[in-house]
Amino acid sequence: MNKEEILAKSQQEYKENDPYVEEVNHKARSYSLISAMIVAFILFTANILITGETNYGYWAIITAGGFITYIMNGRSRKNKMLTAIGILWLIMTVFFTAVAIMYMFKNRA
Repeated sequence: MNKEEILAKSQQEYKENDPYVEEVNHKARSYSLISAMIVAFILFTANILITGETNYGYWAIITAGGFITYIMNGRSRKNKMLTAIGILWLIMTVFFTAVAIMYMFKNRA
């Protein structure tokens, strides 16, 4: 291989796996997850203060972001504790979703 072919191949590999783009995408996903969790928490709190009732659908949204984050970090780092925490968050997500659905059926008019 000559110098130009090696350079072209290196540029193509760098273009496909650009570390800067991956870092920006990772930060964007993290901030969007945090934003969604904050909004869900605000709605959850406002619902309690205004109606006096608890809507577990918002908690399901909050915990859904948590379990995905922990499971993905645990798997990528091969950390069993993070994966276990992710599974716990998953169980909480399923629980809060089930409670929210049962509450909707119970209170439908």
